[in-house]
Amino acid sequence: MTGSIGLLGTRASYDMMTGCDTLLMVGSSFPYSEFLPKPGEARGIQIDIDGRMLGIRYPMELNLVGDSAETLRALLPRLNRKTDRAWRETIERSVTEWWHALEARAMEDADPLNPQRVFWELSARLPDECILSADSGTTATWYARDLKIRRGMMGSLSGGLATMGPAVPYAIAAKFCYPDRVAIALVGDGAMQMNGLNELITIAKYWREWTDPRLIVLVLNNRDLNMVTWE
Repeated sequence: MTGSIGLLGTRASYDMMTGCDTLLMVGSSFPYSEFLPKPGEARGIQIDIDGRMLGIRYPMELNLVGDSAETLRALLPRLNRKTDRAWRETIERSVTEWWHALEARAMEDADPLNPQRVFWELSARLPDECILSADSGTTATWYARDLKIRRGMMGSLSGGLATMGPAVPYAIAAKFCYPDRVAIALVGDGAMQMNGLNELITIAKYWREWTDPRLIVLVLNNRDLNMVTWE
């Protein structure tokens, strides 16, 4: 697992994309084609249950319409395992180096607090089976980079439109769907003012109905729309 790709992605994922000889895209409408291999540099195969999504991000040699799990099971017997593992080992080393780099960034001093340190320390303390939601902005950056989401956890954030303010509503929706699981909303102070404060009223109304009442809201208060400032 090399982590996410794109603007919030990892160095390991970038190296894997730029160095691959075959791109297998499964059930994804990833819109940022500049982070995919350049056309012609890799052979392309795409699987999607919606045929309208096939071939719109990359010139694919083979487009397959179908359920991802069933299609992959049908393809598996046709694959031949490579004996030369050198490239895979290079990518694995890149993953290890990336985590060391993130830890070093998280440990840098800041006044009053390095937000990356908050997410780095949170990662190991996340409850099993918890459901995470993150707002757009720099919150999404630390969510994508510093958290190690373990098997059984779930996570969501706004996709291509980068909507501000969805983290707390997403967490509330998660509690209605999974009332026995801990929901954690990761929110910037700008987004918290937009939607989060009002959504606390919704939480106050319904929390007694949830098997596990824990819904945690982590607010990064830097008194700035940080991504807007950065842009």
